[in-house]
Amino acid sequence: MLSQEEQDFIQLHADQDPHQIALSGKKYPNFDLGKLASQIQARQKLARKLPFWVSQANLFFPASISLEQASSEVTANFKANIVHGNVLDASGGMGVDSAAFAKKANQVMYVERQQDLKEITAYNHAQLGCKNIQHVLGDGLAYLNQATTTFDFIYLDPARRNAKGDKVLLFKDCEPNVLDFLPMIQDKSQLLLKTSPLLDLDRAIFELNGVDKIWIVCVKNEVKEILFLKSKDATQNPLIEVIELNLKNSLLFSGTLETEKSKQTNFGPMSNFLYEPHPGLLKAGFFKSVETESIFKLNSNTHLYSSKELDTKFPGKSFRVIERGPLDIGWLKKHLPNNKVNISTRNFPGKPDDLRKKLKLGEGGDFTLFGYRNYQNKVELALTQKCHD
Repeated sequence: MLSQEEQDFIQLHADQDPHQIALSGKKYPNFDLGKLASQIQARQKLARKLPFWVSQANLFFPASISLEQASSEVTANFKANIVHGNVLDASGGMGVDSAAFAKKANQVMYVERQQDLKEITAYNHAQLGCKNIQHVLGDGLAYLNQATTTFDFIYLDPARRNAKGDKVLLFKDCEPNVLDFLPMIQDKSQLLLKTSPLLDLDRAIFELNGVDKIWIVCVKNEVKEILFLKSKDATQNPLIEVIELNLKNSLLFSGTLETEKSKQTNFGPMSNFLYEPHPGLLKAGFFKSVETESIFKLNSNTHLYSSKELDTKFPGKSFRVIERGPLDIGWLKKHLPNNKVNISTRNFPGKPDDLRKKLKLGEGGDFTLFGYRNYQNKVELALTQKCHD
């Protein structure tokens, strides 16, 4: 895929503008600069997502749509700890997940419909030393229908864009159609499904006719993907785990939607400490489950919490409350001599920038100003400072 000279060229120009390189034909007449510029551009895009892959000079990267949908190394490795035995990667793609599965599984069958992508991935897997992956050109469902092998896991990461390039959220609109694979789940087979962070969990559980488990997978406070595990033992009330891969103990929180729905909410006024839940908890819908005997919610639609004493185990960010008050710069001035503050709003009329303009405040500093509706449904501000571990 890449000659030694091409690899050397890419490494030498790794930090340069790919568009400028593509236009330097006269300077480098012996190179296909369009090809090399696209490889440099891909490596720049993937530097954080796939650091190990990018560090391998002999790897070749496919078209940008495949790069966009590919898992990151850290999320692929998390999924690899779920699977075992014989694994079918029925939606192929760039093969990041397959490469991770190969470290844990006995055998991985990679199926991809695009011949060029299948050939690129097979080449990359060989360069990475993945010897227990077989590469098949074809349709994943068609392959599964005629396969004589029993798979312990069927992995699907369907394309979430339609023919027009628009994003889709329903399983039936994905490519391949996830629902077509459900009859393939036999006594020994389990389906591991990767979906968009935008997917509604209740609707997904309903569409899949129950699942065994759900993982909300996050990296550095950002929800990256949602995973569903489904077998013949699927339930309408699966365990949901919120995972933060940036933490040493990655399990941030766990619970079920039924427990969440049945829990009573405690409301109260802002006290000494304010808590902002991790985005993974908000995605899971654990608005009430996160409460404890000492931590209460500010308002049913304000996903902020407070307590008198600091709870160091709260799954999110913690802030010490300096003072709270109305939408008035008067009481804020004595705390903000340089008129600089970070602003966050929840269940609040207007965006942070609107509040910043109204109060004529600059951006930055050590304090965070929260705008929210309190337990009396009145608009209120709280000036806080982040609690450090």
